Amino acid sequence: MPNADNKAFSFQNDDKDIVCTPEKKPTNTKLYVHSLIGIAIMVVFQFLPAMGGITPIGMKMVGAFLGMVYLWSLVDTMWPSLLGLIFMGFSGFAGEGAEGMINTMLNAFGQHTVLLTLFCMVLFGALYESGCTNYIANWFLTRKIITGRPYVFVGIFYAACYLLSTLISPISSLLVMWPIALSLMEELKIELCDKFWPYFFVGMFFVSTIGQPLFPFMGAQLIVVSAFQSMSGMAVPYGQYMALNLIMCFLLGLVYILVLKYIIRPDVSKLKAVNAEKIAAQNTLPPMNAQQKAFLIMLPIYIVLLLMPSFLPKTFPLVPTLTALGPLGVTIVFVIFFSIIRFGSGPFLNFKEVAYGQLSWGIYFMIAAAVYGANGLSADSTGVKTFLLSALNPILGGRSEMAFVAIMFTVALIITNFANNAAMAVVLMPVILAFSEQMGIEPMPVAMGVGMMVFVAMLTPAASPHAGMMHGRKDIYTTGDIMRIGFPQCIATLIFYIFIGYPLAKLLFA
Repeated sequence: MPNADNKAFSFQNDDKDIVCTPEKKPTNTKLYVHSLIGIAIMVVFQFLPAMGGITPIGMKMVGAFLGMVYLWSLVDTMWPSLLGLIFMGFSGFAGEGAEGMINTMLNAFGQHTVLLTLFCMVLFGALYESGCTNYIANWFLTRKIITGRPYVFVGIFYAACYLLSTLISPISSLLVMWPIALSLMEELKIELCDKFWPYFFVGMFFVSTIGQPLFPFMGAQLIVVSAFQSMSGMAVPYGQYMALNLIMCFLLGLVYILVLKYIIRPDVSKLKAVNAEKIAAQNTLPPMNAQQKAFLIMLPIYIVLLLMPSFLPKTFPLVPTLTALGPLGVTIVFVIFFSIIRFGSGPFLNFKEVAYGQLSWGIYFMIAAAVYGANGLSADSTGVKTFLLSALNPILGGRSEMAFVAIMFTVALIITNFANNAAMAVVLMPVILAFSEQMGIEPMPVAMGVGMMVFVAMLTPAASPHAGMMHGRKDIYTTGDIMRIGFPQCIATLIFYIFIGYPLAKLLFA
């Protein structure tokens, strides 16, 4: 392993670095065509008459939102978000003329969700920039329990992928773990033609992608949680949300390994040569410095502080203060603390440098536009809820609770493999709220289940940025491998969430 200052592991094999092949980007012509189509959707809806209960303002808001969803899925996230906000400003939803435009921007970018995204990116970005991810991966792979135990090794390796995905992103998880896996496969003489190879690597991607939505206060999943909270007026308890994801991901990962061991039964005899002490000796890291230790200690403390108001009585010491601060205030306090503490010639957290490298402006602007647009879709002044109830009643009306849940989860799984994950969840939120109210069921378990199903995105390059990256690695996967192994994984996840995840969510969010 290289020096911890590097941003990912890089193994040397025959004097050649294993590097990641970027996913193929659409040609300029395709980008221009898709851009014109997305803009046309926004423009045309400005002039369409009111219909189906949707008001004139609602038509303009719907057009702006649909245009953004199209562009988010096929072009980009940053400028479509800004353009969508411009069109929503012209809609009259926030007022007429210049006042409406100013109110739109203030309401969109003044949301606590948007600010929380900004500071979480910096705080968790510092974790990555300091090289802590190298030590996390190294800790997992040097546990003695993996020596001579192939499926224990697989489980530990997947746990590392899952943790890195939750802390940073699936892309970062794969960039760190891919070279490690490839180096181990080469050393153990496991080749592409071996039956174990595709199952190991597709499983590795699967646990990385289902781990993404664990923390509801960061990343794209914050869009989903915030949209639900804005539309419903209900606060999502972080502890219960995280428990749902942890339990379901553990079950899915465990079942996958058991199926691999007892049903698929690939030859894993070569993996018996895995030796934790040998891995530690070959891939040494320098001792952790004070900065890295501080960030790793910070992580569990930060999570506990965010969860304390959910579990402890309001009179418990610190709880009133934490409740007043909220996730945004707690995050800012940590950023301030690490900006004050010095490391060498600079602070532990250099805000400017970390922001430069780790701020995802696409996500930042997308959250602002998506949550503001979600508020518009759910407002009575737009008439969208009335339209959805009328249009979808023949399909969803009169269904049993489990049939409704199965339909919503299935729709979420299908559309997320062709379009932007979080945007698709936001689109489904008004449907969930409208029909949950009509059926007399609690919307939160359905909404949070859908919010996790939309991250099971792996079957097409358009499913997510990391799916595009996966499909681009022809040296690791073939499209046939992804479909042959990934499709059953997706179906199994759907069944698990319908029959285990949803009842569990009802229990947790009761």
